[in-house]
Formats: sequence, structure tokens, C-alpha cells
Amino acid sequence: MRPAVAISLAALPTLLAGLEQSVMATTAPAIAAQIGADAALVWILAAFFVAASVATPIYGRLADHFGPIRVLTVAMLIFSVGSVLAAQSTGLVTLALARFVQGIGGGGLISLPQAFLSQTIAPRQRAAFQGYIVAIAFVANTLGPAVGGFLISGLGWRAIFWMQAPLALIAAALLILAPGPKPMHRAHAAPILRFDWIGATLLMGCISSLVMLIQTLSGAAFSGAALGWSTLFVTTAAGFVVVQRTVSDPLLPLGLLRAPIVWKGGLIVFLYGFLFTGLSSYLPVLLRAHYVLSPREIGILMMPLLGAIGVGSLITGQMVRRTGRTMIFPSVGLASVATILLGFSFALPVLSPWETAFWMGGVGLFMGSTLGVVQVALQLGSPAHMIGRATAFLQLSRTIGASVSAGIGGLIYFYSLQFFVNAPPALSGAWEPIGPVTPGTFSTMPFAMLFGCFAAAALAAAVTASRCRLTRIT
Repeated sequence: MRPAVAISLAALPTLLAGLEQSVMATTAPAIAAQIGADAALVWILAAFFVAASVATPIYGRLADHFGPIRVLTVAMLIFSVGSVLAAQSTGLVTLALARFVQGIGGGGLISLPQAFLSQTIAPRQRAAFQGYIVAIAFVANTLGPAVGGFLISGLGWRAIFWMQAPLALIAAALLILAPGPKPMHRAHAAPILRFDWIGATLLMGCISSLVMLIQTLSGAAFSGAALGWSTLFVTTAAGFVVVQRTVSDPLLPLGLLRAPIVWKGGLIVFLYGFLFTGLSSYLPVLLRAHYVLSPREIGILMMPLLGAIGVGSLITGQMVRRTGRTMIFPSVGLASVATILLGFSFALPVLSPWETAFWMGGVGLFMGSTLGVVQVALQLGSPAHMIGRATAFLQLSRTIGASVSAGIGGLIYFYSLQFFVNAPPALSGAWEPIGPVTPGTFSTMPFAMLFGCFAAAALAAAVTASRCRLTRIT
């Protein structure tokens, strides 16, 4: 299969996944209000998140057996069915169930295009194409809020899901009609698939309890409910590890995860997810609270961060293709991110809104050095018959990092605001409007603490990347 055809087939699922996440993050509060379920907003988002997180490693296992194109086609069809069901929902329960179906398909849209490219493009060229995919994802993240706002204000919230369904069907049709042989590594595949249903069930319990634990901790108090969810999380996580050690065909083989490039790559992407979600969640809060900007102005000032990540991924992909080197780029790039964020924390009190956007553009440019390169490095260091599961593990690590960022970032913001301002607000300020700031009472210290925490995460990821040993790609 020609590289141009391969990147075209991988682009539409990636674009659709990015649009779905960014559009829903922006419009979910309005959807919840229109269906009369404001208090249950979390379930509209969590239903998709939990299903996609659990489905991601399942799709990785199926891709290793059947090939990524076939499995991605099925994922697109499931996502399309979920979109139609969501568009016809009449209440919270039916919408949450439809979003769960969407998430089952969405887990494939997120991870399988990467596995597909790994089996169709030569390693040295792959970094550049992975950079294109990352850039497409962040273009979708940049445009998603505007698209969602236009659809929900002009056509209603159901139009969001009616838009997704035909795009998913078009992508599935293109995959079915794709020319050339289906790229698969079947030499090591078992003739009969022995699926790890127990492991999948425990993984669902683990991720669901983690989501609920973080939601409970967002109240800034360790309650009995938090203790219960944390106990369930630890129990299901331990059970999942035990099952993966004992079954003959595990969902996530521990032998694969023990490979240095795999667990180090997972840690880097976990920290990257923590960093990106923290910045994209709390930078709008900073712009609203510190500069008292309108939502439209905030959207414009968020574009340098999101757009620069895509530009950085394109530049890094070309540098890998020219030099054959890989992990040097995220190690230098993430160290630069840590330096910029630390300087930003100190300079924040005197920065204007556009200067803040400029600093965040620099952060985004260097963040673009990470995802595509780590994907290529992990695929090169994994057995050919486990590339699907290795890629799925990377995406799962990023998703968990993003979830943890929501909880830890919120706690840091809440307690530092309480300490420095002595005015504890509702922690849900990351997605709820913040009232006007009275001059003389606002302090940038809570945000300085937050961005200092994000700088520490970037530095830890840079150190981990510097310790990855991978031969130069020839």
C-alpha cells in the first residue's frame, strides 16, 4: 500500500476522534442543560471515556490477531451506530448508553490508526507520518470548540451526533475499499483467538473506579465514598495484574510491559497526558480569572498552544526522518517545556493575555516533539505480533494520565487558592464560569503552583526519555 493511501486512511478516523473529544468537552454542559440533567454532566463524558479506555487494549489484542484495518472498520461502524443512537436520545439514560456505545467504537479510532501505519510504512519514514497524524489530531482539537459551538447554537445538540455518523460510515467504506493486501503480522498469531474476558472485566472495573475516585476527590475532601472507590480501584487493579500473569493469552502481556522501551514509553505518555490535560483545562480558567476574558477571546488565545503542538509534531517527524534519531527529541523538547513553564510561573503576574498565549505557544511547539516519536520508538522496540497491544497500552497510559491530571490539578488549585486567597471556590471552576475578580483580591499564586506542577511532570518525562536506549533508525 502506498504511503499516501495509508495516511489518508488513517487521517479520517484520527480527525473524527479528535473532533469528538474536543466538541463534546465544549458542548457537554449545554447538552446536559438542554436535556435537564445538569447535575449528571459527568456521565455524558464518563460513559464515553470508560468505554473507550477499556476498548483500547481490546482492540489492540484483536488487531494483533485479525489485522488493524479489519478491526478499525468494525470500530468505525460501532461508532456510527452509537452516534445515531445518541442523536435520537430523549433523556440522560439513553444518551449515556449511546455514549457508551460510541466509546466502544471510539477506543479503536484513537489507537488503531497508529498500529495501522506501523505495519504499512517503513520505520524511518514512519516518524514523519506519525507526525502528520498527531498534527491532524491537534487541528481537530483546535477547531472542535468552534465547530461544536456553531452546531449547538445553529442546529441543536443532536446535529453534533448526526455529523459524526456519516463521517464514520465514509471512513469505514474507505477502509473496506482500500487497495492492496491487508497489512497483518500473522506469523505468531494463534489459530483460535482465546480472548481474556476476565481481564477485560477487571480493567473496566479498574478504570470506572478511577474515574469515580477522581470525581469524588474533586470535592477537595477525602470522604468515605473516596475510600470506597480507592479500595475498589486497588482491588481490581491487583486482580487485573494477577489475571494477566496467569492466563495463556492476556489482554496486556506483562512480558511486553516489562520491556524497557514499553514501560518507559508508557510513563512518558502518562506524564504527557497529565501535562496536556492540565494545560488545556486550567489555562482557560487562568484567562477567565486573571484577565476576565470572554469565552470567544479565551478560545482565540488557546489556539497558539493547540496549534503549536501540531506544528511541533510535523517538524519533529521530519527531523527523525532525516537523522534516524528518536528519543533525543522528546528528552530535549520536554526539558524545554519544563523550563518555559517554570519561567512562566514566575513571570505570570506581569504578563498580558497575548504574552501568555505566546508563552503557551512555545510550550506547545516543544510538546509536539513527544507523541509521534514515542509511538515510533515503542513500535520498533515491540515484537511485530504485539504492536497492536503495545500501541493500545500507550494510548491507555495517556488516557489515565489525563484522568489523573483532572483530579490532582483540581486539588492543587483548590488548596493553593484557599491558602493564598482564603476564598475556597467550587473546584469545578475548570468548567464552570468564574465570577468577576475584584482588584486587589486576586492572586496568581494558585496558577503558579499549578504550572509549577506541570513543569515537574514535563521534567520527569524528559528524564525518562533521556534514559531510553534505542538504536538509530536506518
